Amino acid sequence: MAVKLSDPCSRRGGILKAKGHVWAQLPPSQQGSASDFNQSLLTIGVGDTLQDHTIGELSCTRQQGTPSVNLCAERTHSAVNAEVNGWLKTCHETHTECRNLGRSRRNPTNLIFINPTSGMLRLVEGSKIDHVPYVALSYTWGLELATEDEKANIKAAATKEKNSHQRREGFPMAGLPGTILDAIRLTLSLGLRHIWIDHICIVPPVDWNEEASKMDEVYGNSYVTLAICSSMKATEQIPYFREAWRYKTVACRLYSGHWLTNVDMPLNEIRLRSTLFTRAWTLQEERLTPRMLYVCGQRMYWSCSVTQQVETGQNGGPPRFQGPDRFAWMRHPQSFLRACRRQDLAALHEQWLELVKAYVKRNMFKTSDRFPAIMGLGVLYLGPYTDENEEVRGQEYLAGLWRHTFAQDLSWSVQSPVALERRLDSVAPTWSWASIPVCSDIATQNMVEPTTDFALLEDSRLGSGGDFDKASKVVKRGAEIKSVTVRGRFRRLLAKASTGREWNSIVPWHNAKEEFDFSGCISESIHAQNPSTGQLVAYEPHKQEIVAQLDYLLPKKGYWDSPNDLKELACLQIGRSSMLLLRQYRTQEGYGYQDEPLSSKYQRVGICNSVHNSFFVAAPLETIVLV
Repeated sequence: MAVKLSDPCSRRGGILKAKGHVWAQLPPSQQGSASDFNQSLLTIGVGDTLQDHTIGELSCTRQQGTPSVNLCAERTHSAVNAEVNGWLKTCHETHTECRNLGRSRRNPTNLIFINPTSGMLRLVEGSKIDHVPYVALSYTWGLELATEDEKANIKAAATKEKNSHQRREGFPMAGLPGTILDAIRLTLSLGLRHIWIDHICIVPPVDWNEEASKMDEVYGNSYVTLAICSSMKATEQIPYFREAWRYKTVACRLYSGHWLTNVDMPLNEIRLRSTLFTRAWTLQEERLTPRMLYVCGQRMYWSCSVTQQVETGQNGGPPRFQGPDRFAWMRHPQSFLRACRRQDLAALHEQWLELVKAYVKRNMFKTSDRFPAIMGLGVLYLGPYTDENEEVRGQEYLAGLWRHTFAQDLSWSVQSPVALERRLDSVAPTWSWASIPVCSDIATQNMVEPTTDFALLEDSRLGSGGDFDKASKVVKRGAEIKSVTVRGRFRRLLAKASTGREWNSIVPWHNAKEEFDFSGCISESIHAQNPSTGQLVAYEPHKQEIVAQLDYLLPKKGYWDSPNDLKELACLQIGRSSMLLLRQYRTQEGYGYQDEPLSSKYQRVGICNSVHNSFFVAAPLETIVLV
């Protein structure tokens, strides 16, 4: 049995010879009579069950003459170049909105000049040449997947102090990693002569973080950004021969009179399925660029602020069928740029919270890059707060949070807590989402009703003027903040008489809704923690229970080294129904921890966004330091 593949994300394609069963199934709501086939999708899978592996989808329609996709198998074919260049030309010549999303007329610090005649490359200083149209590259190094030889090849491609002078004189393409080499060739096919590639254009001894703060201009000023979705590591070449299009496809007429034809995968699905978009650095690379060309293993996609396109090879032929966009909830790649330009501060902050949620979920090779890899988005966020001198006024970046929305930004919560040892203490303070391990799932858009009792007392670092208050400096400085002083209602979480109980004693195993049952301790103060989800429940007689979410799983017999550590947890009100769970800061002494004498420093350990009104009625106002 053989099945035709046309998965645009895959490096592979063409004909799959199945050793197991081949399954074909319509969605449940569309199974039944022949009339149910109209505009339905047929899912093709290979394996012992349909769920084992999904291969692709076909459209089932009554429309005769439904066009099938038949693209050029050779990626570098003139027809492919013509269609892609058409998107680029149309955008630059007719999309005023896209042109207005650029950041400036400045070149990056360095660019690679490609000599189309000799094929030689030369590193040039951006400040010493007029503004030129250039390509920016978004790709993945994939060091964790690379062999030792491949790692050596990737590292050898980097510009170093000892070879930077030579590269300014000229150097060959030969020996560069496959993805970089093909991106350079693709740049030439677009009619351009300059490209920015981080590994080559960031030249020591320049501070990496200094260049990271300029990513809003590097990608924002590019003529187009290439997103290489087909490669899992930099040594892989972009497939030259696209196997999916090796054989011609035609629509198939069924006995019922319906037609089967393949469908176009939506761009949002490409963005979710590609390895490229599991990497933390590539989030801002996509969101900072006005024009993005997605280079997939079997197809090309395009996105700008005005339109999105998929390679069809039809040059304006009859309309195609597109699969249902199951990920329509995803933000448009250029939506953050548009929000910054509109200066809608509420919408801008909402998108920032969405970006943080997506960012924390992504992976990175070096956790020390947690702040640098989102720095460009932070600089862009400050755009509406910047005056005519490009100096920031009235807003401040605080370890991934913002001064104006500090209480709401503090209210993030984890979906699945992990071991405490994985907390990124060396990267960020505990109250910042940046302290959460990479590849974590968090909620960032929790509703926080303001309370006048909570205040950020930290003095603003703005006001010196000049370069000190440039957006890039503000974001760099904010990434280094390790503590803040706040004031708010403050009390202990648990009553002195509270005793610990097993979780299943208050949540019976047969209770599917996980409702809490306190009938066995109705007149007692008790607390319990769910060892798998990190939920912590505190109950006092005849009062509404407090249900908090711990950021990290706690040992069953205590927090760090004492069985009474849960009794030491404190609460800081940050909104009318929101509070942080805190633990007094401990300094490491030998093999254990000890409290600082009379310390007012506290570490965050959890959150509760459903506090009842009376919980802080008698609580005093306290000034503490969050670390």
